[in-house]
Amino acid sequence: MLTPLDIQKKEFRRAFRGYNEEEVDSFLDRVVEDYENLLKENQKLQECLAESDNQMSRYRELEDVLKNTMIMAQKSAEDLRQNAEKEAQMALQEAQLQARQILQKAEQEASIMVQEADRRAGRMIDEAEDRVKEVLAEYRELLKQARVFRVRFRSFLDAQMKLLDGEEEATSIGTIVEAVEAIEGSEELEEGESLATPAEDDNF
Repeated sequence: MLTPLDIQKKEFRRAFRGYNEEEVDSFLDRVVEDYENLLKENQKLQECLAESDNQMSRYRELEDVLKNTMIMAQKSAEDLRQNAEKEAQMALQEAQLQARQILQKAEQEASIMVQEADRRAGRMIDEAEDRVKEVLAEYRELLKQARVFRVRFRSFLDAQMKLLDGEEEATSIGTIVEAVEAIEGSEELEEGESLATPAEDDNF
């Protein structure tokens, strides 16, 4: 490849009726100058091209790095998703297990509470029945006492009525004796006779 120096040192042989030497030299000077400019521009372009090639290489390396990073990021995201799904599944299973345990415990406690309530209700019913029996016994005892009182009081009234009617002394004494016997008989009746209901008792 020619250089500007090669062009500048080039000498041509003289010939008859040849070219004008000054014009040739002037033209060669312009060629040298333009050639130098072209060489400089070409050198700059080559340097720019080399720089572009370097930048392109860096961009390609960066692209490869980005691709690898993207692939790794996608893989990491998939791993995270799978781990999250596994953890969520485990958490759900644990929550279901705890819920079953809580429900089972609640059912056991409820069963114990129901049994305890049944026992308390049974005791209360037994106590109420015993109390009813006691009240009924007291009521029956009062009925007995009322009947004895009525018999005694009637006997006493009968004796007083006979005395008021003016009967003889012997008869009065006999009536009193009868009244006493009637009272004693009513006491014996109290021990062996079955009790009547309030509807069956005599009114005063």
